[in-house]
Amino acid sequence: MKEKSKYPFLKSVLALVNIVFAILLALSLLASSTKADSFSFIAVLGLFYPILLIINGLFVIIWLSIKKRYAFISLFVIVLGFNNVLNTFNFGLSGNNQENFLKILSYNVQQFKSNDKMTQLLVTNDILNFIRKENADIICLQEFQSYDKNIYEPLKKTRDTLNTGTYYYESYYNPRYNYLTGLVIFSKNKAVNKGKLKFEGSRTFGIFTDLLYNNDTVRVYNIHLASISLNPSDIEFVVNPEVNNNEEFKSKSAIIYNKLADAFKLRQKQVEFIINELNESPHEIILAGDFNDTPSSNVYSMVSGLLQDSFTDKGFGMGITYAGKLPLLRIDYIFSSPNFEVLDFNTHNILRSDHYPISSILTK
Repeated sequence: MKEKSKYPFLKSVLALVNIVFAILLALSLLASSTKADSFSFIAVLGLFYPILLIINGLFVIIWLSIKKRYAFISLFVIVLGFNNVLNTFNFGLSGNNQENFLKILSYNVQQFKSNDKMTQLLVTNDILNFIRKENADIICLQEFQSYDKNIYEPLKKTRDTLNTGTYYYESYYNPRYNYLTGLVIFSKNKAVNKGKLKFEGSRTFGIFTDLLYNNDTVRVYNIHLASISLNPSDIEFVVNPEVNNNEEFKSKSAIIYNKLADAFKLRQKQVEFIINELNESPHEIILAGDFNDTPSSNVYSMVSGLLQDSFTDKGFGMGITYAGKLPLLRIDYIFSSPNFEVLDFNTHNILRSDHYPISSILTK
């Protein structure tokens, strides 16, 4: 006689929970091919793909030790989204250094904001010292900020500190806090052209400069797409959703969801603008910056359809670039035209911003 399984009710509940998470993972796979202005729920769900992937992976492990055939509930969906897995995890090896290579560094410096333990001056000095030691040929910074309206004096000092030859900066003024913040490209290579990416009703979300390299011209883009703009209480609710009643939970959840959906829709418009720019570029392209979007997103899918992602070629692990409370997010990238060879990629473990800096070495 066949022995009855132990704890049938618990196994049934576990299987039901597994099915729910498997469905959520399957829906998150649609984010890469779904425009945010069509189905914002799918776009938002794609943000949680790494977490859903890990949860489903744990279910596979659990079922292998309890009831092996149930492991296929999650395993099927994981295999179905194998390309997403490759974009999320990588174990690339660095190539050999060659002559005429370019080292690119990208870093959202979060306006050089200080925390409780460090003054803004110390944070600024630590960040600039790190960048100087990296000795990159091209440096793309997002949220470069100054309280001095004459921004060009701090920029010149920074350029001299970093030992670069040229820079290009675009900013906007925040009257509420009385500071300038924006995008800057520093380079050892000579700049021969520049421009910005902006459409009506939007701040400048990208800049480019054409740089001379290896008897040719390369167009370098520095991008900062729309952020979600969650305040500290929003993030605390996501991480630890403690509320007094169901109505409060629904209200806070709706506010956060609407912020997420609005940000996804704006990034969709921004990336469509960027794609048109990339298609019209007369030069080979290097594109770096803070996309505020993960590899499971439609934004990433559109850009990676044209350019190669340095992380998926030479990165290691998950390449997490967001250092805030929301976990497992890779939202900063260095892309390049397929004619470039990616020799190296690194995510640097320096905690002076809510982002980790990234760098890549390219040759052509």
